[in-house]
Amino acid sequence: MHSAVSNTIAALSDGHIVNIRLAGMFVVLVGGVLAGCIAGNRFGVSERWAKIIMTAVLIFLEWLIALLIIWQIPLSRDLVWLPIIGIVMMLGITTGSATIFSLFKLDHKSRLTLILAGGLSNLGYTGGAFVCFALFGTQGLGLANIYSVLWMPTACLVFFPLLKIRELRLSGSAEKFKPIELLDPRMLSLPATIIALILNFKGIKQPDFITDFHIVDIFVYTASSLSFFAIGLRVNFSRIKNYINLYFPLAAVKFLLTPLVALVLLWLLTLTGHDLTNLVKKVVIVLSACPSAVLMVTMSNVFDLDGPLASALWVATTVIFIAIVVPILFFVLA
Repeated sequence: MHSAVSNTIAALSDGHIVNIRLAGMFVVLVGGVLAGCIAGNRFGVSERWAKIIMTAVLIFLEWLIALLIIWQIPLSRDLVWLPIIGIVMMLGITTGSATIFSLFKLDHKSRLTLILAGGLSNLGYTGGAFVCFALFGTQGLGLANIYSVLWMPTACLVFFPLLKIRELRLSGSAEKFKPIELLDPRMLSLPATIIALILNFKGIKQPDFITDFHIVDIFVYTASSLSFFAIGLRVNFSRIKNYINLYFPLAAVKFLLTPLVALVLLWLLTLTGHDLTNLVKKVVIVLSACPSAVLMVTMSNVFDLDGPLASALWVATTVIFIAIVVPILFFVLA
């Protein structure tokens, strides 16, 4: 087991480039959101650009990122429980969020936005993976990548089609959802993910220039910069206070309920004889306590849910994560 983990981690990351990536992502996150806030609040850039920008990211960049990342990640049999836990958590907490937030007196768009905010977590460089790296080094970062390897495929196979079906119904279309709808340009990540998994399982290697020229990094930073800028466009500080009553229940779902469910899953795995290493368990705990995902904001804008609410929820959960949750994780797990 130990050798399998070591080999997988060695294939996943190099210490120097990881440091550069983490520092770069921090700059992109803060700079992008601040630039969007300034553009929207000081220079009058319309919030409608948020949907335009995020739609462009989905059509031109997200599917390429999904293809290249999933294609190259080693899928070790010894670590198969990590992505399984990730998917069970994603779908389980989304279902729980749907039950909890159905009790709130909200319009349909806002309720769906809250459900997405509860079920989709930021597991990447700007969230859980960053904390795993800070706590456990490159091994933690590698395990975090393995945990989330099936996250995007599941989002493409479940959430995007459901949102597309909802869009068709609202448009008054008499036609039912057809498989051809999956070729909607905004949903190119779905066929790209399927292709990536096939290439991965077939053992077909990526061209060397993708690694040599850090093509994935270029795409990730570009997509993230645009997404964070779009989020910033819809961050109106005078309006953020309007959603205060929603921050607390969402924080309870993200930072109390979700870690509790993760602990129960780990306990059940131990009972069935699948006792994971301490490092793997710690990575699962960290990733179960992450803020809402950027993809949640993208979906809310692109599929005409409550975009301003989505941005506010992302900001609120990210601030809580950085200010409260991360120090607790360091105190408990370091």
